[in-house]
Amino acid sequence: MNHLRHLTVVDNMVIFIETILQNNNCLKEIEANFSHNYPNYEVIFHTYIGLSVSEYINQARIMEAEKLLEHTTLDFKEIATRIGMNGYFEFMQLFKQVNGISPSTYRNQLLKDLNLTTEEK
Repeated sequence: MNHLRHLTVVDNMVIFIETILQNNNCLKEIEANFSHNYPNYEVIFHTYIGLSVSEYINQARIMEAEKLLEHTTLDFKEIATRIGMNGYFEFMQLFKQVNGISPSTYRNQLLKDLNLTTEEK
């Protein structure tokens, strides 16, 4: 029974994170919503997801940033704001930490790959 309850908590946390991802105070909001009923919510989350809550948030933010870089022409400051980062520098650091390249290099590589694909047709 505990297993199912824990899975429900984790599912609810993931859904909640996705709805508040653009807020730069995600961790505080998660704590406010889950710590009262589930004081060990962080341990439960890590056990089932394999990442800490903050690591999961960062991964989700970078995945969203990758989509925005691929499908929009938004500048990097606007992307940082949309994914809940405190600023461009913080966004750049996290993006490079996760992907090994800067957001501008990532976007330029996408454009280069797109141009190569269109030239092949």
